[in-house]
Amino acid sequence: MKSTIEKASKRRLRFFVMVASAGVLLMGWSGPVTSPPVHPSQPAPAVQSRMLEVGEELEYKVSYSFFTIGTIRTQVLAKETRNGRTVYKTRALIESNPSLSWLVDLHIQFHSEMDGSVYSYYWLADDSTAKEINFRRFRFDYDTNRAFLERGKRLPGFDRRIESSDTVRITSHCQDGLSLYYYAREHVHDVNQDRIPTLIEDKQATTFINFTNRRTEAEIDAVDYPIDVVAFDGKADYVGIFGLTGGFRGWFSNDEQRIPILARMNVILGSIKIQLARWNRAGWQPPKYVETPTR
Repeated sequence: MKSTIEKASKRRLRFFVMVASAGVLLMGWSGPVTSPPVHPSQPAPAVQSRMLEVGEELEYKVSYSFFTIGTIRTQVLAKETRNGRTVYKTRALIESNPSLSWLVDLHIQFHSEMDGSVYSYYWLADDSTAKEINFRRFRFDYDTNRAFLERGKRLPGFDRRIESSDTVRITSHCQDGLSLYYYAREHVHDVNQDRIPTLIEDKQATTFINFTNRRTEAEIDAVDYPIDVVAFDGKADYVGIFGLTGGFRGWFSNDEQRIPILARMNVILGSIKIQLARWNRAGWQPPKYVETPTR
């Protein structure tokens, strides 16, 4: 009986950590869901994003009730020019709380390469366990409306053994789980109901985001004042990584950097809070909320 209870507890905690992690990366933040948006996303001209800055590193604390169950770090690693196109290399690292290693030991990395309009061209996920590292990799070919999916194991060093592959038909420029996080940042000041093609596992799905540019305030543990933020909400029409699906809501800083500040996500067994804990971006501090006087 004890073994059964321990296994069930471990599955629940692993579920919380993974869903919370996916919540940040896939915008899976709970809240009111608007009616389905009707304006499809269209690829923008190749421009240079002002939001993306090499060297930026953001760390988030993921908590359930009174317990910190993990952390998420996002990084902008490099900027390159490739075939006349600006390419940004980004990464997210997801770690479970080391003090809970007797219940769960989770180590996941996501890599995404995006152009200046924040559309994905390459995505890689490494899921590490005590025994092995499994990977999934997408390569996008927009000229032929295809994405190439590979699955397999990472070997010692940088070698990878491909165990299966698929070709996915796509209809337009797409987002992966990590690039979607940056796409929302890029467009959070828009006023638009957006239908965003999103590649999930082996099919193209849709993420609906209701960008309202609605200014409000949010509070986190890392600062002792209310932060000036912009709120948005939306809905995913798919079951994403680790079972994520349904409505979401997020709050990003009300400035040019558009830093994700806070998320609250309801899951099957409770509520998860995701908040900015540390940041490294030149010259940036969370903007203080000051209420605008009414006349």
